Amino acid sequence: MQRLCLALLLSLVAVLTNAAEDAPVYLLLSGDQPYYQEVSAVFQQVLAQRAKSPQVLIRDLKQTTEVVPGSTVVAVGSKASEFALSHFSDADILSLLIPVATWDELLARLSGTGRRAAVVIDQPVERPLAMAKLLVPEAQRVGAVFGPVSVASKPQLLRAVERASMELVYAHLDSDDNPIGVLSPLVQKTDVFLAVADRGVFNKSVAKWLLYLSFRQKVAIIGFSRSYAKAGALAAVYSSPENIGRHGAELLARLLNLKGEGSMDGEAWQTHDPQYYTLEVNRAVAAALNISVPDQQSLYRDYQAVLESSQ
Repeated sequence: MQRLCLALLLSLVAVLTNAAEDAPVYLLLSGDQPYYQEVSAVFQQVLAQRAKSPQVLIRDLKQTTEVVPGSTVVAVGSKASEFALSHFSDADILSLLIPVATWDELLARLSGTGRRAAVVIDQPVERPLAMAKLLVPEAQRVGAVFGPVSVASKPQLLRAVERASMELVYAHLDSDDNPIGVLSPLVQKTDVFLAVADRGVFNKSVAKWLLYLSFRQKVAIIGFSRSYAKAGALAAVYSSPENIGRHGAELLARLLNLKGEGSMDGEAWQTHDPQYYTLEVNRAVAAALNISVPDQQSLYRDYQAVLESSQ
């Protein structure tokens, strides 16, 4: 009798385990914009290369009303992440391509019993600082302006700048402040300026005047997006949709492999900085500032060396 019970128990465990392994992954996209589609394409491509690749079901926000129990929901973008947290509170959810401030706000507002993880778009402060050190090695004073969201990153940036034996010259910009009144004296005091990501309206307001003032003062800007570099920043460090899609697929594979492994499982279900990044340099701006920039391959190699030395 005992042997029969044990055999039944083992059979039940096997059935449940196989069911969990066979559960599909739902990929929710916030829209049909190219950057969401690129995350989706790279995510599926990288995941398909794994030995045990789960079935991926792509859904938009109008199609999805329910998910299979035991499945994982991967939400790409802020809208999809909010939708997933609102409608599938019991499911495990992995969010991709989302600002960390938005993700934190959603987690605080939309609780649930499922596990949560994210690959955010925000770069660790050491990355733009490493680019500044590489391209403007003589710089001693690093400028930055903080808004209502980005002010949370000020302590980390202060510590990183101090470790680099540099000085952070900064200001706070509120919604009722005159941007040029705050930025103009700040740019004059700095050798290189780090653009710090905030809310969209704040970013646009700062970028417009910061690019203008830095051009007049011949101060290099390190931006946080490809568009920043294209618009006149010396360089930018950011994670592209391809970078995020690759990291997301690798993280999901790890999360699925760790299901039920206790503390290791819990450590993986958390908010992750993007593992992969892209370097963009505006060589026309570099020439105007008399800054020498290595070829693309050497740029990544030299940048990685500076980054590692600062950690």
